[in-house]
Amino acid sequence: MRTWPLWIAAAFVAAIIVHILTVLLLPPAIMSMAMIRMADAGADAGVVHAPPPDARARTVVRPSPDLAYSICLFDLTKGPLLVKATVPDTYWSVSAFAHNTDNFFVVNDQQLPGDTLELLIKREEDEISGFDGVPVSFAPTDKGVVLMRMLVTDRDSYLKNDTVRRSASCETIPQG
Repeated sequence: MRTWPLWIAAAFVAAIIVHILTVLLLPPAIMSMAMIRMADAGADAGVVHAPPPDARARTVVRPSPDLAYSICLFDLTKGPLLVKATVPDTYWSVSAFAHNTDNFFVVNDQQLPGDTLELLIKREEDEISGFDGVPVSFAPTDKGVVLMRMLVTDRDSYLKNDTVRRSASCETIPQG
């Protein structure tokens, strides 16, 4: 009696199970570990403005040495998040990531009509007033990360634009 068809079927079922578990469980686990590191750096209390990365920098996964990063964590169970930033005089972008690593919002300096960003990140069911005209992005998960990137071409451009970068804020708007 040949057992190889049974072994092939068992390997196929095992591969499907491993694939499904990897796709469903790995991204939130990776984001949880990254968010713990970011919280340890203070990103849960506001915006953390990391220095230009070097060989030891790992707050952001695989950081580029040509970018300066600013990071804030959000927890929408505490209320919507208001992100404010002034665009520096260089390439700049803002991305928002859900807890499962999905990127649900992105904008760069070329896409903004002016030199400032004001963005409200909230859940679909959140009711909030007083923010008429402020763009809204709906987060697919309650927790996540806002990541701002600024191009650093040389030390002088970094020093010139770092003050503008540091004026960014992430503020939780309490539900009342």
